Amino acid sequence: MHFDSTDVPLNAQAETQSSAPVDFTMFTDALEDLRSFISQRINESNCEILSKVNATEFDIREDLLKQNDLLRQSLQNACRVLERQDFMKIKKVQREQDAKIAALDAQIAAIRNEQLDFQAKIAADILSLSTQIGDIADYIRIGDAKKGEIGSSSRRPPPVRVERRPLPTPTNQGESSSSHGRVLSVEEAAEMVREADRQADRREREREIEKRLRRLRRRGH
Repeated sequence: MHFDSTDVPLNAQAETQSSAPVDFTMFTDALEDLRSFISQRINESNCEILSKVNATEFDIREDLLKQNDLLRQSLQNACRVLERQDFMKIKKVQREQDAKIAALDAQIAAIRNEQLDFQAKIAADILSLSTQIGDIADYIRIGDAKKGEIGSSSRRPPPVRVERRPLPTPTNQGESSSSHGRVLSVEEAAEMVREADRQADRREREREIEKRLRRLRRRGH
């Protein structure tokens, strides 16, 4: 520290020394005053430094709190962005699954329509065959009635010819076949019609299986 003449009366002491003997009591008092002054200035400096340190610490804490708030806000924004991206991905996957389900529903509906058409076709074929069998039975009954009226000398009724579709020849039949048809009983005609229906159903199922296999191959490519 810097002291001037106002703080310590150096000139007065010099004059006193030159004019009078040294007074140790005054010298001791002056030292005590100097010590007190120095202590006071040190205390004031310490208080000033402590105040500045406290102010600096307060400012640093304020800055840290602001940075913490900014960091928290940034993390929240990043979490929102990630959640939004995850939500968009989930929605995309859900849309793809919905599209696949819709395609499967369309395929199932098409298969059901084909099945209904096939069942309707089978029903129409069965109705047509039933009508033909009924006509055959009526024709045979009429022929038997005429045969009973005319007697054993009358000629036999014309043979019933089944020409709707190719029919398999039973293995237990020993009679010869003509170039246009063969005389059949009602039971034989019904059995042959059933066999023809079974073959037609089998062919129809094979065609359906081939169609589905072709569709699957096209989708695979």
